[in-house]
Amino acid sequence: MPSAETLVRVGVKMVALPLGAASRRQAGDVVILCYHRVADSPREIDVPPARFADQLDAVSSGGRVRSLDDALSGSEGGVVLTFDDGFRDFHDVVLPALVERGMPALLYLATGFVDVGDPRTGIGPDGALSWTMLEEATSTGLVTVASHTHDHVDLSKAGDAEAEEQMRRSKELIEDRLGRSCTHFAYPWGRASAASDAVARRTFRSAALDSWRTNRRDRLDAHRLGRTPVFRSDSDVFIRAKARGQLDAEGYAYRLLRKGPWAPS
Repeated sequence: MPSAETLVRVGVKMVALPLGAASRRQAGDVVILCYHRVADSPREIDVPPARFADQLDAVSSGGRVRSLDDALSGSEGGVVLTFDDGFRDFHDVVLPALVERGMPALLYLATGFVDVGDPRTGIGPDGALSWTMLEEATSTGLVTVASHTHDHVDLSKAGDAEAEEQMRRSKELIEDRLGRSCTHFAYPWGRASAASDAVARRTFRSAALDSWRTNRRDRLDAHRLGRTPVFRSDSDVFIRAKARGQLDAEGYAYRLLRKGPWAPS
């Protein structure tokens, strides 16, 4: 039986869905879907593997999924799949599903997690991606690896030196270990400072910052990209609506309740 919290989240989506009828994605608009882990986990931001394949099929039913580079450079816009942090489930669960469907995706990698995991969440080396796994992922031609800082730090209070160290260290590791350019960045927890914004703008082609916001073609800022989070409670109806840019209003409920899925612990 769904928990009370899940029922509340679903209720919020049902209320928000009609509000998005007039905001449907138009040609040139870019919807960037944000995933975290694809794993059996109690966190709302982690999608069970059994649901993940259905969500991909629901997204693709609304049109072709595009790489971030294609979506930003072309006039058509489109839907982009992104995954944060970088743990082994990306290799074991996400990658086969992408290859089966020929779908491109972007992995925002916290490079400090590679090989060792994240002790703060209890994810150790057994749950970590390795550089070999990342090489396998990029060799498919479907996966782009981008920066999510090195240590997954909150940059909202970061000065120029810390932001520079975190971004450049991650970027250089990705380029050195994978032999591919690292041109995109996402802020951990969607938090930035003026200093980190300046560093990101001179270091990367794009930076993902805002949540629950479709990127409209007439006011798209490549260094303040909005992303739409995907949750375990997203049915096929809701995931299709998110891909169409119709559930941005879901974010208002989280802001009103002062509760979000990525608050640092």
